Amino acid sequence: MVSYSTAFKANAAVAALFCLPNLIVGNDEMVKVFSSGTATNSPMLNHILCIDWLKNMQWAGTCMLLASCTDKTTQKGAAIAFMGMMAGALGVIFFIPPSGTVEIPPPVIMYMGVTFPLYIMAIMGGDKDKKK
Repeated sequence: MVSYSTAFKANAAVAALFCLPNLIVGNDEMVKVFSSGTATNSPMLNHILCIDWLKNMQWAGTCMLLASCTDKTTQKGAAIAFMGMMAGALGVIFFIPPSGTVEIPPPVIMYMGVTFPLYIMAIMGGDKDKKK
């Protein structure tokens, strides 16, 4: 099974990986990736992407702090909150699709495909105290 610490470390790694494309190719290319080539960058979108980059850095740091936390109740609560955020994001994608059709960008699939199952496994008992 998976421990909360492992799930948070994986989330931190994925969040940090999300920062690399912006640094490597810039916001203009990221807009093309996330919109399947249908959108162009604008000052407002550039502003939002920069804030999202900072959020991903903060998210990675928070996950690393949670990975080192020894209070399992705090870790479980944070894991449930993160899963709630992901469920809400999927709800937005399905109920308010930006292009009128439901399209889940590959980075979102990767993020949720890695982190959500890890949190489920940790919550389902992967982090029970082990007897020595």
